[in-house]
Amino acid sequence: MSCKALALCLLGLLTISSACYIQNCPIGGKRAVQDMDIRKCLPCGPRNKGHCFGPNICCGEELGCYIGTSEALRCQEENFLPTPCES
Repeated sequence: MSCKALALCLLGLLTISSACYIQNCPIGGKRAVQDMDIRKCLPCGPRNKGHCFGPNICCGEELGCYIGTSEALRCQEENFLPTPCES
């Protein structure tokens, strides 16, 4: 491969990369903007004492985990929500 072709390939890769360059980084770093959209996970289980950990998983400190049971049905709503959650 000639030097010109190699230089063009590297330049092409550089232009399509999604790196965080010094001049355009958000305050707090590259992932700081994404962290603002985190919300609390949906409550689930008996008396809403648990939190969803996936579309079929409901866990709580006093409850343990329910996987694929009627207590975890509410957790299927997580699939349709656009933002991630945090327990």
